[in-house]
Amino acid sequence: MFKKSQIIKTTLSKEEMIAILQAKVENFLRDNSKFDFEGNVNLSGEINIKPTFDYGPREQFRPEISGKIHGNQMDLEFQLSAMIKKVLWIIILIEPLFIGFVYFKTQDKQVLLFFPFLIVFMVIFKFTFDSKVKKAITLLESYFK
Repeated sequence: MFKKSQIIKTTLSKEEMIAILQAKVENFLRDNSKFDFEGNVNLSGEINIKPTFDYGPREQFRPEISGKIHGNQMDLEFQLSAMIKKVLWIIILIEPLFIGFVYFKTQDKQVLLFFPFLIVFMVIFKFTFDSKVKKAITLLESYFK
C-alpha cells in the first residue's frame, strides 16, 4: 500500500545523471539548507535519499527513495520509513483490540463506529504518501530535462 516504483528516462549519460543528483543531494539536512533531498548518491549509481523540500515537524511522512541509475534511466522505489511502518502496524493491530474490548465491556453498538476511523485514517495517509511521492518524482524529473 505504501510502496511505489518509478522509472525516469533521460537522454543524459549515467555519469551526468549522477553528477546532477550529487549536486542536488546533501548528506544530512542542515538548518537553512537549499537542497531538496538528503541522503547518498554514489558513483556506481546507487541512490538512497529522502525529500527535504517539505520537511518539518508535521512532515515526517516522507518517502524513502532508493534506486539505481543504469544507462540513461533511473529505477526508483518509494516507500515509508521502517519507523512509520511499525507505527502504522501498531495502530492497525491495536484499534480492533481496543474496540473489541470496549464493546464487550459496554455492549454498546455505537463503539463499533470507530472502525471506519481506521479506514479513513489509512486513506488519508495513503493520499499524503502519494502526494509526497508525486512531488518528489516531479522534482527529480525536472533535474534531467
